[in-house]
Amino acid sequence: MNLNISWIRGTNALSLLRERLSSKLVDHKQKLSRSSCAVFIPICHKENRLNLLYTKRAETLNSHTGQISFPGGRCDDGETARETSIREMHEEIGVTPTQIWGNLPRPVVSLKMENVYACVGYIGHVEELNFKLSPDEVSHMFTVPIDELAQSRGERVYTNQRTQRQWEMLADRIESDAGKNTQEERVDTIRRISKIHEYTMPVFPSPIESDPDIWGLTAVMTDRLLYAAFRINGYKKHDFTPGSHRI
Repeated sequence: MNLNISWIRGTNALSLLRERLSSKLVDHKQKLSRSSCAVFIPICHKENRLNLLYTKRAETLNSHTGQISFPGGRCDDGETARETSIREMHEEIGVTPTQIWGNLPRPVVSLKMENVYACVGYIGHVEELNFKLSPDEVSHMFTVPIDELAQSRGERVYTNQRTQRQWEMLADRIESDAGKNTQEERVDTIRRISKIHEYTMPVFPSPIESDPDIWGLTAVMTDRLLYAAFRINGYKKHDFTPGSHRI
């Protein structure tokens, strides 16, 4: 994309970004169970530019080994998404947010049919933070300037791995969560996607050559955040419409 988003590099970028996101974020206050997960999307300054912080998961983990992610994990029974994401970030990289802005409106549903919530906030200047990485969970971390993410999104083709029953369960879940105006449209889209053999998802390049790209649920959350921030600048959310994909 070729976007005019020079404001994100200005002296008031943090307050402008928070203002743009304020109407798009929500406060998920419901108590969750261990069937849900939550991540924290850490916004930070590095060399006076606004960045997002990512971690690379440790090679010793049982799932999503070596993948790029936001700090986060499984909810404890009775926790809110905000509580889980803050706890997990502190356990993984040793920092807590200085500002908590809210949650992305809807969770992303994983292939295991788990709701993954995303909390957004600011953690400060990375040069001034005392990071303590948990070697059992995190291999290393890195940051990417937000404007570079917005300009560099690509897409990747995936094979549909959900079963028909999983798609039906997902459609039922959306039916119960969606508002009246979008319910039928969204459910119809889910049911059509369930018949697709291949589909595309957003992907962002990692700045570390030896690391994998930013993909999967982490890329979807990144895309949703960028759309909320830069929609009025022409950023287009990744199109999951299945019409052009192979059935």
